[in-house]
Amino acid sequence: MRFWRVYTCLLFVFLSKLSAYSSNDTLQIKIAADSLFFNAKYYEAAIYYQKLDFFLQGELLKNEAKLLTAASYKFAKNYTAGIDHLNSINLDGAADSLIYKVKYQCALMSYLNNDLIQAEAFLQQLNYLVKDSTYIANSTLLNVVVLNEQYKWQQAKDKLNAFAKTDSSSNTKLFEHKKQIIDSIYSAKLIPKLKSVEKASKMSTFFPGLGQCYAKNYGEGISSFLAITVTAGAMVAGIIYQYYFTSIFVGNLLIGKFYLGGIKRAEFLTEKYNYKKSKKYNTFLKDQIKQNLIN
Repeated sequence: MRFWRVYTCLLFVFLSKLSAYSSNDTLQIKIAADSLFFNAKYYEAAIYYQKLDFFLQGELLKNEAKLLTAASYKFAKNYTAGIDHLNSINLDGAADSLIYKVKYQCALMSYLNNDLIQAEAFLQQLNYLVKDSTYIANSTLLNVVVLNEQYKWQQAKDKLNAFAKTDSSSNTKLFEHKKQIIDSIYSAKLIPKLKSVEKASKMSTFFPGLGQCYAKNYGEGISSFLAITVTAGAMVAGIIYQYYFTSIFVGNLLIGKFYLGGIKRAEFLTEKYNYKKSKKYNTFLKDQIKQNLIN
């Protein structure tokens, strides 16, 4: 019984101290966090902002602390931590401004983290949850860039056309001008002709080295074919000279490695080929969109 009385008293004292701390010192924590942030000490700032979030009272203030924590992690290039903190914000019944901040920053950090699929998913959530078209328009550039880098050029073109129609609804000539720009930069003549990763894989499956040649890497394709051919020849020679176990075991092991490795290599080289072909075009698109379509 005495133990519980002591425990209750200690708990009461702790909660009283906690309440006093949260009401008296949160401003000092905020000042310290802001100072660290402006001095580019982003990890330290994130810790202080999390501490601020813990002691603050009220959902609005706590959400602001979470946003600042996420911003600190973004500048520290710890995008996963930033997204996790943004996702901890309750968006049920939230204003469009808050939903936009959370989903846009989640999409941006996913893009910076080279997770294009997740970035597109967050942008789709933004488009679905936010009712104010102004906020949706503000996310158009990021949305188009994410689609372009996934080689979804037709979807990106449709997104830009919809934006141009909304942005120039009261000016027919301006809309027609923007539409001409969109049609010209997404011309079929400019869009890179990409190769199929699946096709490269199948080609190397049926004929070793053919997938690498399809990816325009003829040297690796010939080398892959020769490696398997020479290994198979050595295995046959070993069997002829009655080295049965060694020839079959080692030969099959090496052929399997060369064969499976060749398939994976064909897939990688095709992806690399597509990336190199599309990178220059996507950079051109980004520049044209920023200069002529989205200010």
